Formats: sequence, C-alpha cells, structure tokens
Amino acid sequence: MKAIKYSIPKQIADDIERQIKNNVFTVGQKLPTEPELVKQYGASRNTVREAVQSLIHAGILESKQGNGTYVIAKDRLQVDLFSLMTEVTQENIVEVRTLLEVYIVESAILHMNEDDIKKIEQCLLLRNNMSTEIKENTQADINFHISIACATHNLLLIKMYQYVTQFFSEFIASKTICHIDEHLYIDELHSNLVSAIKNKDLASAKNTIKKIINL
Repeated sequence: MKAIKYSIPKQIADDIERQIKNNVFTVGQKLPTEPELVKQYGASRNTVREAVQSLIHAGILESKQGNGTYVIAKDRLQVDLFSLMTEVTQENIVEVRTLLEVYIVESAILHMNEDDIKKIEQCLLLRNNMSTEIKENTQADINFHISIACATHNLLLIKMYQYVTQFFSEFIASKTICHIDEHLYIDELHSNLVSAIKNKDLASAKNTIKKIINL
C-alpha cells in the first residue's frame, strides 16, 4: 500500500500537537511566536500560519489579539469533553464530580502505598499554603486532588480525571474568593480528608470529599 503523504502544514500541526501531549507546551502556556515557528520548522509564514490556524479551529489553541497564541487543551479528547460539559447543567457536573471523587478516594485507599501518601501530604502542604493569586490557588488545589487520583494506580482513571479537573477549575477558582475564616475551614476539610485516607477510614473520607465538593 502506498504511504500517505501529508501536507507540510499538517505535519507542523501534528508536531505541535505532539509536543502539547508530551508537555513541551502545557495548557495555559504561550506558543512561540510565528517568526520563531518559521525558523524552527524552516517553513514559510503562510505554511506555519495554516498549521496554527488548524489547531485553533480544532480548539487546542486560542489566539489572543496582540498577545499571541495559547494552548487551551491538551488534545482533541479534552476539547470534545469541554464541548460536552458546556451543554450540561452545573447540577449535572456536581453529580458526576461527586461520583468520580468518591470512587477515586475509595480506590486510593485500596491501592495506595507509602510514596503515594507522601506525595498527597506534600500536595496538601502546598495547597494549604497557597499564594494570593487565584490561578495559583486553583492549580495547587487541582494538584492535590490529582495526587489522590494517582494513588489509585489506574492510568485510565488518572488521565480522565486530569482532563475533567481542567474544566472543574473554574468552579474551584470561584471558591478561592472567600474570607479567611472560610479558608481555614476549607483547609481543615482537606487535612481531614488526608487523615481519613491515611487511616483507611473510607466512611470518613467519603463524607469529607462530599463536603468539599458541596462547599
């Protein structure tokens, strides 16, 4: 069978997409400028522009006029997931998140090891000593919950959760804007969750994660 030859713009787009998947460029990161991409790929401006535009059209990149082009999704699966989530209600999202978080906590308790616990504790410390920046606060909270998901050692579940948390981030961000007494209570809940997981107290862990979600 004769090999299919892809156009140069598609080859460049595929390479950029591959770099995003491999975390060379991460979600939220600015892509190199058009002249830099032209130099990197040895292609014309029009060719590079066509490649970038195809990824913008696919929902992986976003062009901000006067400010460059940014990565907004890790891959096309995440784009499809984001698109689906914009069509559902907040109640649907909370329901699905509750089911997912409760299952993750249960699976983490069953499969975690000492290294997992150390990682969770490290992420808790970072989460409970967050900066004043909402974006950093949100990411620290997401990293904490991802560390629990990683303790399940279920690669598919971890990947799915990483995709979903990017969408949940706007809900998490809205919760970071609160008074100091509320922050202390939220921090306490997260600390209680870690204690319950360490002690393999499933009932307490489930109850605590539900409180966190429904804050």
